Amino acid sequence: MITSSYPRYAGDGAGSFVASLAQSLVAAGHQVAVVAPYDPFVAPWDTQGVEVYRFRYAPFDALHVAGHGQALLADVRMKRVVPWLMPGFVIAALWRVWRLHQQRPFAVFHGHWAVPGGVVAALAAEGLKVPMLLSLHGSDVYVLEHNALYRKVAQLAFRRAARIVACSEDLRRRAVALGAEERKTLVLPYGVDGPRYALGKGERLRRLWGIPGGALVIGALGRLVYKKGFDVLLTAFARVAAQMPEAFCVIGGEGDLRQELERKAQQLGIARRVLFPGRIPWGQTPDFYALCDVFVVPSVVDRKGNVDGLPNVLLEAMASARALVASRVAGIPEVVEEGKNGLLVPPGDAQALGEALLRLLGDLSLRQRLGREARRTVATRYTWEGIAQEYLQLYAQADACMAEYKDA
Repeated sequence: MITSSYPRYAGDGAGSFVASLAQSLVAAGHQVAVVAPYDPFVAPWDTQGVEVYRFRYAPFDALHVAGHGQALLADVRMKRVVPWLMPGFVIAALWRVWRLHQQRPFAVFHGHWAVPGGVVAALAAEGLKVPMLLSLHGSDVYVLEHNALYRKVAQLAFRRAARIVACSEDLRRRAVALGAEERKTLVLPYGVDGPRYALGKGERLRRLWGIPGGALVIGALGRLVYKKGFDVLLTAFARVAAQMPEAFCVIGGEGDLRQELERKAQQLGIARRVLFPGRIPWGQTPDFYALCDVFVVPSVVDRKGNVDGLPNVLLEAMASARALVASRVAGIPEVVEEGKNGLLVPPGDAQALGEALLRLLGDLSLRQRLGREARRTVATRYTWEGIAQEYLQLYAQADACMAEYKDA
């Protein structure tokens, strides 16, 4: 696997879904090597049998900002230094892959994100004559839609990939519009470790953050960037707080918009009821979901057109049997069925979101029913064990697909 994002230390959420897939493949009896960029925060951690190889692409630690979700400022625009880092990134990654392949030839390359991971995988696959798959995750497609140079470079990955996997139908259609061959594309969602999220306990976090025992909690989790829609959630929570003054809203995560969101909470007069605890270590996420009476995924299409593919937190909250309110956008309605395993609201509609939150907070039996159905949905379709088996089928088909490529 060639990726620009992979957990750097125990509890890191960066590229956690790539790690979950890799670990599931190892658990199924396969050898998996991951080539990922160096980062100053990298520290030893239990990779559960996955071989992780890091490469440096810049002369100073402070310049290693092209990976691990750091390349985009608030997920709206590319940081100015990143394009200058890309040649070094690609060359260093290719060299690392080539050296590893000489030591033990790989059966298949799997590139994550069209750029840069997909391009590196395509170049390596072409030079070493190894089959290749490409996975799209959302932010990469957004970059291609807004940058002609990256879009042109990504055509190499689109052409060379035996299969192009998107985590949602919306993302698949957008990839086809950008030049991916429709016959190569398919939708394969993320998975989740259901048993892990069935064990969460929220009492410790409630005590840690000073939330009274009987207070209802609305929770959200993710990077603090525009496409997550947390500003819409704050406006909706102001409506909730006016009718339920004892309720709390907890927005976990880090990002460029933290100060902006905190100011908005102050302006709305809800700052005392809104908590921003910062980064939630991945190992503590089951407890975070368990804390929540209602979990919210208020995703939006931001002002630059960026939008989530399929948020990991959606599946994790469902596996935790949380009552869920989410935006009807991107891949979310492919998982959430209105009134069956969650509630859907129009993206960016704070009034509709507030009404849905009030409905759930006021109806315990509805919360419990939606939570049970959400967990059942995950157990039926969205386990990493099952998703890994589907990827193994794609890997097994890769040689035949490579023959098609050669004939073309």
